[in-house]
Amino acid sequence: MKLLSGLIKIAATVAIVIFSILNTAPMSINYFFDRPAISLPIFIVVLSALLFGVLLSGLLYSMDRFRLKRQISSMKKQLKKQEDEMVRLRNIPFEEPKDIAKKDEL
Repeated sequence: MKLLSGLIKIAATVAIVIFSILNTAPMSINYFFDRPAISLPIFIVVLSALLFGVLLSGLLYSMDRFRLKRQISSMKKQLKKQEDEMVRLRNIPFEEPKDIAKKDEL
């Protein structure tokens, strides 16, 4: 699995380098209406957008993971409480009610 992961990382790095070499033409970007346009190579614009997307999805993933960890912790506490109650109920001595015993004798 580590080998496959390493090969994917190498392939992605090579693809990014080739993409960067082939897309060096300047691109005009106007972020704000009152400011002059910024001229950047296309690969910087695309890679920065990709990086922003990766960071945003990582943030959303970590928030979801944190929520799930909290939910698991809560469920473990609830399970422990129910297991303790089950053990307590199993250890209660059973006594047959006296009314039932008299009815069986009849």
